[in-house]
Amino acid sequence: MAVKKSVKTAVTGKEVEKKKSVAKSIKKFAAKKPAVSNPEPKKQEQVKETVTNSNSYVLIDHPCEKENITSSEYVIRIGASMDGYVEISFNDAEWEPCRFASGYWWFDWKYYKPGNVKISARLVSNEGQILKLSDVRKCKVI
Repeated sequence: MAVKKSVKTAVTGKEVEKKKSVAKSIKKFAAKKPAVSNPEPKKQEQVKETVTNSNSYVLIDHPCEKENITSSEYVIRIGASMDGYVEISFNDAEWEPCRFASGYWWFDWKYYKPGNVKISARLVSNEGQILKLSDVRKCKVI
């Protein structure tokens, strides 16, 4: 009986560690303030893509390529595999966290300036490794 109890404790310990890891990553990204999009670009850090799962993907659904955006607010929709979380960048500026709902990742984009915009998204593992980068999506804010 002592053997069964120690095995159960070991499994429970792993589950607790996994829950702590997930909770820590959620707190980390929930604490970030929403940033003004389309600001003066800060240089992105160069990160090598680390592919841990060949089935991982991330792609920007909306806006469409070369779409003209005329509203004062726009919700960007990103499709991605469920390997971690998604971040978005405008014109090679700082990466911003996206929110997950209804099977997609979303970014509520507002306070942007008129002009041409390059949008990128990336899929990041819960451990902080870059899993996939999307193709760059170009659009124009009018």
